[in-house]
Amino acid sequence: MAIKARYIVIFKNIVATMLVTMFFYCCSSKGGNGSAINFSEVAQGVGKEVVVKYTDSGRLVAVLKAPIFKDFTHIDFPYREFPKGVELVVFDQKGGKSTVQADFGIQYEKTSLVDLSGNVRIVTADSILINAPQLYWDQKLHWLYTDNDYKAVLKNGAKNKGAGFDVNEDFTNFKSRTNVGTQILNE
Repeated sequence: MAIKARYIVIFKNIVATMLVTMFFYCCSSKGGNGSAINFSEVAQGVGKEVVVKYTDSGRLVAVLKAPIFKDFTHIDFPYREFPKGVELVVFDQKGGKSTVQADFGIQYEKTSLVDLSGNVRIVTADSILINAPQLYWDQKLHWLYTDNDYKAVLKNGAKNKGAGFDVNEDFTNFKSRTNVGTQILNE
């Protein structure tokens, strides 16, 4: 009986050693199908119905809203992602507000740049409508720009098409790189 008990103990030790070896092999990047956990691909935080307010000298200058927010600020090039869309409301000095909406957004922490893409729609405080596929917001320079084609409809119905523009945050200094359109002039 003692020999049988000894074989059972040896067998259990062999099985335990094999299980531990298989565990470490499967969890390594060399083992299995390379399914080791890469923490740079995992958000360190996720939020729903996020509202971020930006102030300058106590004055509210912008509000960023998103249904989903993923925080990747723990990696070498930190960023925040808005995969289900984002809305940016910018307030000018006179209290007017302009709204920017996009299907997707990324806010890069080191550069203070926000990349808005997918059906970007801007409605300025003076009712100008601008559509573009992508728009960048430089938070440090308080400037928005794109190199992509855009379409604009002015308050009086005039239409513009262009390739790229730069504009300050309150949309009072709009600079189109090229544009073609129909203008409505009063006599």
